[in-house]
This record gives sequence, C-alpha cells and structure tokens, in this order.
Amino acid sequence: MTLLNELLVRSGHGEIKAFQQLYKKSSPNLLAICKYILRDTSLAEDVLQEGFIKIWKHASQFTASKADAMTWMAVIVRNQALNKLREAKSRPQLADVEYETLEFLSKEPEPDTLYQQGDDVRNLLKCLEHLKPDQRECVLRAFYHGQTHEELANTLKKPLGTVKAWIRRGLEQLRGCLQ
Repeated sequence: MTLLNELLVRSGHGEIKAFQQLYKKSSPNLLAICKYILRDTSLAEDVLQEGFIKIWKHASQFTASKADAMTWMAVIVRNQALNKLREAKSRPQLADVEYETLEFLSKEPEPDTLYQQGDDVRNLLKCLEHLKPDQRECVLRAFYHGQTHEELANTLKKPLGTVKAWIRRGLEQLRGCLQ
C-alpha cells in the first residue's frame, strides 16, 4: 500500500495527524489541477480547501483496491473546480489561448519536475502514451481543460458518440494500465 493510500485510509478512521500528512504530501499536485482548470490562484486555493473538506468527510469511503489515493482525491478536487466554473457560468478562455497540444506531456521531464511528481503522476503519464492520439487528446481536454463531451465534439468536429466512445475506451485503458 502506498503512503498516500495508507494516509487516506487512516484519515477515514478519523486520524487528524494522518490527514495533515496527506494534505502536505498531496496538496501541491491537487492545487496545480485547480489552478489549471480555474486559471485563478485565489479561486483555486478556495476550491482546494473545499475539496479537502470533502476528502476528509468521505475518506472512509475510499477503497485502495478500486483506486489510488491521488487519483481518488484528484477526481474530487477536479469536480469541485468544474462545479465552481459552472456556478460562475464561466469557462476558461480557451479561445484566447492557443491549445497546447500535448507538448506539456514531454516524454523526458526535467529532473526537478520528476522529483516533484508522485509515482501516480508518472504512472499516469506512461499510461497516457499507450492511448491512441485522438483518445489521449479527448481524455486530456475533458479532464485537464474541463471541456464537456459536447464541447469536444464541436471543437474536434467529430460526432458526439465518437467523442464519448474515445473517452470511455481511453479511461478503460488507463484503468487497466494503472492497475
């Protein structure tokens, strides 16, 4: 069992010290997700705090055999960030920003970046390389850019069913690869 999994399980049993360690070890990566989606540091910090409150409340529901702790927490924080966007009825200004393609997933990260990334992130990056380019693009745009299936279909000029299938199959492949 990884350290984060252990800390999350212990947090689920009400151990405050375990939750404090969990926060210290995972908050930088989770904050990065919030900042990326919201594009506002102050708002991202608020969403991270809300996310950790939810993580604390639901930690007892975490099952290490079903998901990794970082993945489980990232989904909670990502959903909090997307909900915040919906509440404000705003989206990141993707039209003003040229899409980064997949360059940010460089196959050879800088040494300090590797040190900062957890095992989960490195494993996810390796598994993403095994996806077909269209699947990878859809998964990344949906989960890191917060685009809906409909937005992806319009942006990529592909049928909605195709986009949904790419995402579903991509997630299934990722799940299999990460287990």
